[in-house]
Amino acid sequence: MVESGTYELTMILGAATLMLWGVRMARTGVMRAYGAEIREILPRTLKNRLVALLAGAGSATILQSSIAVAVFSSTLAALGVIPVADGLVLMLGADAGSAVVAALLTLNLKAMWPVLMFVGYLLHSIYAESDSPAKQYGRILLGIAMVLIALTFMSQVSSALANSELVRIVVSSLGDELLIALLLFALLTWLAHSSIAILLFWASLVQAGITDNAALIVAAILGINVGNAIPPIVMSMNQAAPSRRIVVGHAIIKLAGVFACFVALHLIDRLYAVLPGLAGFRVVVLHILFNLMLIAVFSWRVDALARFMERFFITADKPVSTIGPRYIPNAGEDCGDVAAFPVLALTREILRILGTIQNMLEAALDMLIAGKHERAEDILRMEEKVNTLFKAVRAYAVALTRKGLDETEQRRVTALLRYTANLENAGDVICKTMLRIPESMKKSGKQFSDEGKTELERLFRFLIGTTQLSAEVIMAWHPDTANLLVQRKRDMKGMCHDSSRRHIGRLSQGHSDAMSSSSAHLDLISDLRWISTQISSIGYDVLPESDSPGRTEEEKLATNPE
Repeated sequence: MVESGTYELTMILGAATLMLWGVRMARTGVMRAYGAEIREILPRTLKNRLVALLAGAGSATILQSSIAVAVFSSTLAALGVIPVADGLVLMLGADAGSAVVAALLTLNLKAMWPVLMFVGYLLHSIYAESDSPAKQYGRILLGIAMVLIALTFMSQVSSALANSELVRIVVSSLGDELLIALLLFALLTWLAHSSIAILLFWASLVQAGITDNAALIVAAILGINVGNAIPPIVMSMNQAAPSRRIVVGHAIIKLAGVFACFVALHLIDRLYAVLPGLAGFRVVVLHILFNLMLIAVFSWRVDALARFMERFFITADKPVSTIGPRYIPNAGEDCGDVAAFPVLALTREILRILGTIQNMLEAALDMLIAGKHERAEDILRMEEKVNTLFKAVRAYAVALTRKGLDETEQRRVTALLRYTANLENAGDVICKTMLRIPESMKKSGKQFSDEGKTELERLFRFLIGTTQLSAEVIMAWHPDTANLLVQRKRDMKGMCHDSSRRHIGRLSQGHSDAMSSSSAHLDLISDLRWISTQISSIGYDVLPESDSPGRTEEEKLATNPE
């Protein structure tokens, strides 16, 4: 029976959708299992450019998406965690890593999908009600199996399309309009948000014999690389200047490489002709070579590019007074005319509170570890800001609940109001409890042991990272990031237990500094754990009840303080 062209095109669309969903499922499993570790370790790898390249490649390989790494890198840059030049290197490595994933998927692995599907389903089902990493391993295997199924369908339908006279005419016409072909594949990649999916789709068509025009094949690969640079730009349009410098700088590198290759297209198509392997595999190899060329040419020039980007994306000067609200009325003012997007305005104000809490933690760390006692005044000023914003948010949220919001928005506003109260409690702990510890130790001449300082700094840094992830949860309001936040909160609990155990071990060994600072050390651990619970509490409101793991009494108190 000969299937119609409409049926074959429908099968291609279905297979492409299945592939995108499989990539997303595998990426979700990786982020839920190792997201916290990736977020913590990745910024540390940027001290060495070679290590940064490898880290970017490894991250994209694990996440099966260079776009995910791009968005993450731009977020870190916006928060000031990584320099722009290092972020550019990371993204160049990520492009190469995603190309390697595509190459691996073109190997003869399609027959493995039944086993991967079966094992993945078993793991995910057996551990469905637990917090075990095995559940996420099952999710990863299911995602990979879906990708392999999609590739199987693509290869079968591509063979039929290759025999279609109409499709051959269309593809042949593109061979005479290489710029249009490039732009077409750029558009497809942008819409799909996955260079891997479009590259594999094109490789399957070429493998089926849809075309042997080397120039067209190369032009399509160049278009895929252009399209891959667009989604991060769109996603970071409203972020801080450093974030936009990274994604736009990355796009400039891509465009420069694409322009140079397009000019020399008839030289590069000869390279494709001499590459070993099957036609589809050669498509992916050429994609890898293009990204390796970008690394070789541009990875040593990222500092100059970062300085160049500073001329066009300038960080705006902060206003003199940043105490009061920016996006909502002050407490006591008329809230009759709410913003056009009231929940968004509320969210942006809460992000300012969360950012202030992060700054308070950084100032407290300076006081405790570096001995910068002058930061006490900064903490007091920031506490005043938190209290002012909390009052404004509370008044505005109450006003919103009377404006006839739909049920979803009503729940979200209620959750945000409860979370703001938790943040205000965290600020109180920093200002009224934690702030007294360095002042008391200074008066008594006590100090932490070197090991104690190292442990406390590690806990502070981890908690500061939690505030950054909390901001992502509030902005995205997605279960994937919420699950990462809940897991990170539990990781913090384990770290606090370990630090307390090691401190008690030093006491038993008679360390004099540990003896003198014992009370302060244990109090700080308790405070950090409590603050972590408050900052992470928004994760439980975002998670659906079915995905929310069992809560401890401490977590229930954090999310329901009344």
